[in-house]
Amino acid sequence: MNTPVYLLILIMGIITLVISSHRIARLKKTIRAIDNKPLIIKKSHSGSLDLQSIVIANSPWLSMLQRLDQNPASKLKILASIGAVVLLINMLGITSFTIKDIAMQMVLLLIVIIVTPALLQKPALSTRRKLMTDAIPYLIDLLAVCVQAGMTVEHAIKFVARHSDNIDPNLTSLMEQLTKHAEVSGLEEALMDLYRSVDLTEMRMFCSSLQQSVHYGTSLYDNLIELSRDMREMQLLRSEEQIGKLSARMSVPLILFIMFPIIVLIAAPGILRIFKDAVF
Repeated sequence: MNTPVYLLILIMGIITLVISSHRIARLKKTIRAIDNKPLIIKKSHSGSLDLQSIVIANSPWLSMLQRLDQNPASKLKILASIGAVVLLINMLGITSFTIKDIAMQMVLLLIVIIVTPALLQKPALSTRRKLMTDAIPYLIDLLAVCVQAGMTVEHAIKFVARHSDNIDPNLTSLMEQLTKHAEVSGLEEALMDLYRSVDLTEMRMFCSSLQQSVHYGTSLYDNLIELSRDMREMQLLRSEEQIGKLSARMSVPLILFIMFPIIVLIAAPGILRIFKDAVF
């Protein structure tokens, strides 16, 4: 007899939670509008650019995961919506879950909702960082062509930043931030800040080559072509290393799923014949 009362209390609690979360979100939106602070790319504590925030800003999927991960109200809304659907299905008689079963399902679902965004975000960030690293040699080739055509370093970086969306959007955003910083504090300072901010070996090599050319006046075209060639060799060596590790990783499934079944197929008839003819 207490089951309908428990269900009514649970539904009222979920509705109250959803309404309060919605009002909190509206209040935060109003405060943001009053403060009139535009959304900008985050920076680290040292004032350097945060590469992770640039990658997230360029990906709707990662942006959604980050908002979900940083906003407990959204997680509670998802939990409340799924809980309301489960209760409605249960009340219609489609399922026959008890209150204890529904509570256990909600607890497990809450754990999944809390953990899943961070688990999905990490491999997606690693994949986009890898794509960005692979695209750096192509960006350097474009810069070399622009410099050979007579452009200065600043104009070449700005031109490539405007016309390199097809290479990699994250790399394009990074070059745009570099040009904006160079307009304020100079190209050398902007390159030094980019060198400290991005922990990619290829990007640091690129910054070092440009700094050397700007500071000492060395031939930039030859340095960029040589740098692009070195980066491609590094990527080739990295790929060969991964291919070499693949054979060791494949040995475990080969042993488990191929060697053991073959041994069983070979030895099984003899073992069965021994057991059949044996006298115990």
